[in-house]
Amino acid sequence: MAFRAALKQFIQENLIRDNQPPGLDDNEPLIERGILDSMGLMQVLTFIEGETGIRVPDDEVLPDNFQTIAGIEQMVLRLRAKGPKA
Repeated sequence: MAFRAALKQFIQENLIRDNQPPGLDDNEPLIERGILDSMGLMQVLTFIEGETGIRVPDDEVLPDNFQTIAGIEQMVLRLRAKGPKA
C-alpha cells in the first residue's frame, strides 16, 4: 500500500471521532477540522516512523508540515530524499 493511502487509512481509523463528518480528502485541513491535535500528532509521528523507518526531526514538527495528508506525504518524501540523517 502506498504511503499516502496507508496514512489516510490510519487517520480515518484512529483520529476521526464520531462527531466529525465522514470522508477525508488528501487536502483536508486536518488541524482546522480538529482531526489532528497534539495527541494525534504524536500518533502520526509514530505511524510515520513505523511505516517508513524515518524519524521526523523536531525542527520538522511544524503545523505547516501536518496541515493535510498530501503535506505530510511531501514532508516524508523530502526527509526520505535527505537520507538516513532524517
